[in-house]
Amino acid sequence: MRPKRLVPLRGVLLCALASAAVALAFETGVCVAHDRAWDPPERGARARPHTVAYAHESIIGGTQAHAGSFPSLAYVIDIQGQFAYQCTGTVVAPSLVLTAGHCVANMRTGASHTPSGFRIVTGAVDPLTPGAIVSTVLGVIVYPGFARKVDKGDAALLVLSHPVTAPAIALATPSDIDRLKAGTPAVMAGWGLTSFAQRLPTETLESANTVVQGHKWCAGNAPPFYAKSEICAIAPPSYATGACSGDSGGPLLAQRPVGGTLKGTSEPIQVGIAVHVYGRCSTRHPSVFVSLESISAWLHTWIAAYKRPPVSPSPAPVPSVPPSPTSPVPLST
Repeated sequence: MRPKRLVPLRGVLLCALASAAVALAFETGVCVAHDRAWDPPERGARARPHTVAYAHESIIGGTQAHAGSFPSLAYVIDIQGQFAYQCTGTVVAPSLVLTAGHCVANMRTGASHTPSGFRIVTGAVDPLTPGAIVSTVLGVIVYPGFARKVDKGDAALLVLSHPVTAPAIALATPSDIDRLKAGTPAVMAGWGLTSFAQRLPTETLESANTVVQGHKWCAGNAPPFYAKSEICAIAPPSYATGACSGDSGGPLLAQRPVGGTLKGTSEPIQVGIAVHVYGRCSTRHPSVFVSLESISAWLHTWIAAYKRPPVSPSPAPVPSVPPSPTSPVPLST
């Protein structure tokens, strides 16, 4: 069934004290609006048929992250005129941040947003933390398989103007995804609303536990679900956690201990990218993520291209200057 178009949201702009402070910190002189607050037609998300889906997300039922707990996460702001959109991303190479395609592209035309409008914050759970690194963007790379009408392949890369010191997140391999069975515990993380009714943007990174569901269950509860390219997650029996406005592009994380299975509590690995939810960020419906396996070849091609920071040019040799008449000149032997 072809999904219906979601009527663009036109809620109250979140131009209050907290958002103005973020804008001031980025020296934009504008008020920062949350990506749920208003949604012009060109940024409209698409609805999944059985209920309304929002493509812009955040964490509900989570807890504030402590400093250093998610060192690879990136706070993404896209400043457009007098407003800005907030998303989440992950550092995958010193000069690359992975996020959702709808965070960087016009949802009607597919045209990429101007790179100069982006500001990326790394190294802090609160983007206003003194010492946080604020980066500009040189380029936008949208996944070529991004199908905007059905929100499939919703992924993109932001090329930073300068490499950052934040560590690259560990990415799931195809074998990791194969082991990602129904019932696998996972973690969502991102910035944004902690409830659909929240009026001010969340400025501190949040995380929450969830559980990966099987393809058959996802197909029945998150239609149309693309089993080869998506993962869905929900947290029974409490159904208290989920994604909402502000976390688009954030990671779905599982655990990979040494040995290559997902049953331990070792290295966190990114297995998905947050792309959409249902209802008013209802935690009774699943959150849906693009599977990293489906974009693996494209992603690793660009990571290889940007794997190492640019090499600083060697200083130019200082030209020799003949001694002046008043300078002592060594005598020849």
